[in-house]
Amino acid sequence: MCTNLPKSTSLILRFAGMAFLTAVMLAGLTVAAMAHAGSVYVPIDSWTYPAAERLAALTDTRAEVLGLRPWTRAQFAHFLERAREMPHDGEAEKLQSTLEREFAPELNLVKEETALESAYVRTTQIAGSPVRDSYHFGQTFADDYGRPYGEGFNAITGASGYAQYRAGLFYARGEYQHGASLHAPSAATVAALATKDQVTTSQVLTQGGPAVDHLRLLDTYVGVSFGRFTGTMGKQSLWWGPTVAGAFLESNNAEPIWMARLTNDVPYSIPLLGKFRLDMFYGKLQGHRNLAQPWIHGEKLSFQPIKGVEVNFTRTAIFLGDGRPLTFTRLWRTYFNLNDTGTKSTVNTNSVQNDPGDRRSGLDFSWKIPKIPVTLYSDSFSDDEPSPLAAPTRSSFHPGVYIASLPGSLAKLDLRTEGSYTESQNPSIPEGFNYWNGVYKDGYTNKGLMIGDTVGRDGVAWQAWSTYWFSARNQVQVSYRNHYISPKFLKGGGTQNTFKTTSTMVLKHNFEVQLGVQTERVFIPMLTGTGGPKYNVSGWAGVRYTPEHKMQ
Repeated sequence: MCTNLPKSTSLILRFAGMAFLTAVMLAGLTVAAMAHAGSVYVPIDSWTYPAAERLAALTDTRAEVLGLRPWTRAQFAHFLERAREMPHDGEAEKLQSTLEREFAPELNLVKEETALESAYVRTTQIAGSPVRDSYHFGQTFADDYGRPYGEGFNAITGASGYAQYRAGLFYARGEYQHGASLHAPSAATVAALATKDQVTTSQVLTQGGPAVDHLRLLDTYVGVSFGRFTGTMGKQSLWWGPTVAGAFLESNNAEPIWMARLTNDVPYSIPLLGKFRLDMFYGKLQGHRNLAQPWIHGEKLSFQPIKGVEVNFTRTAIFLGDGRPLTFTRLWRTYFNLNDTGTKSTVNTNSVQNDPGDRRSGLDFSWKIPKIPVTLYSDSFSDDEPSPLAAPTRSSFHPGVYIASLPGSLAKLDLRTEGSYTESQNPSIPEGFNYWNGVYKDGYTNKGLMIGDTVGRDGVAWQAWSTYWFSARNQVQVSYRNHYISPKFLKGGGTQNTFKTTSTMVLKHNFEVQLGVQTERVFIPMLTGTGGPKYNVSGWAGVRYTPEHKMQ
């Protein structure tokens, strides 16, 4: 007997079932792992990641995976223990001592800790109309947890904290967010985007509207550690790539995704393949207008075959959604079907049943060159292919180089350059194919913003940064970015040229002050409605309090 349930009832049952299974899993693992110490994940936007990456480059300390973040606090401690054994110059000593103060509880094997991690406020003033549509045009501010912004005054106020008790862990981060009103695209632009995306005008993912004031949870989750693994459930952000200017398949550009996640934070050793780690998740996407309520799952395998080299393989799939309930066959096909099945432009019984979902594969690597503080790395992904290596003309690439310290008197200065492109090199593929799908036409987004790299669906970008390190937490950085949109994708194409400078200073009592200014030139005729460029200027100031950890 088959009963058709109302949509709302079906959704409630899905959530209830998932919550019940997760609770059973966590309860069982907690009983089995009472003696194992749990450790929360360090937020992706923490100052500790660039400091640890520079320390690794200066000391040849390699073990934690650069392309698989966030790391747990315990992982940072293990990294610092290995770094202690390596030769240090003056720059490395400063980084080592500052990081060791931050992770003192973990270095001292504290298993029970409750801490206020940070409290912060940031205000941003924008003169001119910014860009906030990475699915079509680009973003003035990227990789910022999907926070709202518009022309005028913008602000966030938030706090984060955590509790660790033996195997159990809890982390919470919440914010009040104010975003100024944002100029919406014209009706003609929306109509053109609807044609490009093959949706109705009401389904076009556009950004724009009145001012926004709301409370938001960012990374907030509960979890348990057992053996080499940690399982978590809640709202979480991932960064799956060694790059800094966006990761192709998982970044913190959009609001964190509600997910259940399992990862082995302590690696295995496999003959020939070296150290091995696995990260996997199931999550729920929000804000999709064409086929609502889709889910996403992702898996990442990381190998370190030789010292200084890491290679990572990634797979993600968007599946389920309205009219596509969970079945074993549908789930199986998202993993193992190698070809599209059914006609994506028409929704018939066969295509709905056999559709393998919106799948992407990724490959990234990094190589720390021996004896010099230089790291080479690259990220890549391909739509509907088992690997970017199998179809290079259909794939997107994002290479980069990081010089952790320049020679001689410029030792406090580093330099990083990256380039990325998603412009199709295969004439048989429609422009804008990357990050778009014929069934899931809202593409690779969460609440309207790209989950991955804001280079977008058919773009080319390059960026350079240089940071002067007064100390591990006192820095001045300048950067320049050029973003090009293909005219084959959007009529008239477009460019964004962005110059930014930021300074960070730590004052007494662990108060951190950050000041920044950014100028941007925008030439996107379809968006601005003019034949010439437009400009916006942004300035921001932030204060963050990070109390020193008290050893019990």
